[in-house]
Amino acid sequence: MSKNYYCSGKELFSYVCSLTSNTYHIPTNCGPFSQCKQLFQSGALTAEYGCCRQGYLSANAAQIIVYIVILPIVGIGALGALGAGVVKRPFLEATLNFDSESAGNMTMCLQFASQLANIIIIFFQRHPEDPERPIINYEIALIYCLAIPLSQSLGTEFANYLPLGSLLWIQNIFFVAVCPILFLFATKELTLQTQKEQDNDILLKSALVPLEGLKDQQQLQQQEAVLYKQFYNDQCNKFPMFPIVVTVGTFAINEAIILSRTTPGLTSPYYTNETKKERTICAAWNFYMLLLLFAVNTIITLVVYYIKRKEEYTKDAVKFFNCERFYTPGTRFWKIYAAGWVTGIVAGFFGMAAGLIMVTTMSEFGLISAVAGGTANFCYFIICCQLFATVLSNQIEENNFGVGDQFFFYGLGIISVLIFTNIGYYYLKKYNIGHALFYIDFALVLLNIAGNLAWGIETSDRRGYQYLMYPPSSCNVTKVDI
Repeated sequence: MSKNYYCSGKELFSYVCSLTSNTYHIPTNCGPFSQCKQLFQSGALTAEYGCCRQGYLSANAAQIIVYIVILPIVGIGALGALGAGVVKRPFLEATLNFDSESAGNMTMCLQFASQLANIIIIFFQRHPEDPERPIINYEIALIYCLAIPLSQSLGTEFANYLPLGSLLWIQNIFFVAVCPILFLFATKELTLQTQKEQDNDILLKSALVPLEGLKDQQQLQQQEAVLYKQFYNDQCNKFPMFPIVVTVGTFAINEAIILSRTTPGLTSPYYTNETKKERTICAAWNFYMLLLLFAVNTIITLVVYYIKRKEEYTKDAVKFFNCERFYTPGTRFWKIYAAGWVTGIVAGFFGMAAGLIMVTTMSEFGLISAVAGGTANFCYFIICCQLFATVLSNQIEENNFGVGDQFFFYGLGIISVLIFTNIGYYYLKKYNIGHALFYIDFALVLLNIAGNLAWGIETSDRRGYQYLMYPPSSCNVTKVDI
């Protein structure tokens, strides 16, 4: 079926609801806020009927209430590096009956705007143990951001070719497995905080060694002292150029290559026809772009690794923050890089929970919860940028998400952070309850498990169980999933 069908006015077309020559039967039940109406194509009515849902900004009570409810959820989720993906399945799809594409558009705008506002706030937060330093640890963030763009695109690729039913069950199994891990880290972090209050020596086990502990070392020579001061000034810089430029540059290069490919979620600008010949060419193009993606990422990663490893050898010579080593020995770097890969694959495959992976693994690599949360949010902003770029590129072809609609959800995302995230930071800092981030993430994971189950049951009832088990099309996007 062609993807060029549309409803009249500002209604959103989701899928064909009349009985046609489909490979399986699609029920006519379109769900709440939606009706089965005659479709348009190229400005003229067709013989097809489709589910046409009320628009993004239609004034009905349920929609207004849900938009209000998601504000605190998005704002609180941002504390634990969880974006608007936590509201997509339970609220936008299961409750308001938006189709996956429409809910994805809304989620990406919420996600990008909220994370943009959040990262601006985080840039000016200070480390709880050393007020001179920012709360973001750029050294470890750089390693994660080297791995995330490529691994996220691969995770999305895997998800694109899986039937929805299989993906749904894998997601729920993953969320259930994550729950005890969150409790474990929450307990571990609470114990660490309690010990810190009772014994100042525990500071040596944290991700940072306070500067005061090194001021009395008179044996440093003048040259070593100059180097030490230079390293410390770099650590106190809110906007260190090297990690930020490399992070943004890596993202830009990866995105340029990724957007030239084509998947069930993205149509290539080069091959758009559905003939067998074009699909064959399309598959070859995708393969070569994937090779280029691997080659570019390997080169960038190795260059950064050798530059930073040399820098850390110099830090060893002047005894600068001995407990903070991420590039030496090499095995430590590759463990962190692997954690970045896991983060990207989870972000692309599951559509959420990347923040969970980053906060827990960063804590395991020695960062205290406040620093892990701030650093994870910096990395998560890169994830949001990558997803948002894909949404914008799709709008060039689909043109089904107006600028006015986009800015409405940008506004909701910014409001959620300015009010609820700010309040959360205040209380986390005031009562020193950083471990609460893990409980927040746990609650949101439970919400998504419930949302996944509700969405799966509703979708099976409306569109048939076979729809959940039908593999997506390859190469070209089809608006009608048949």
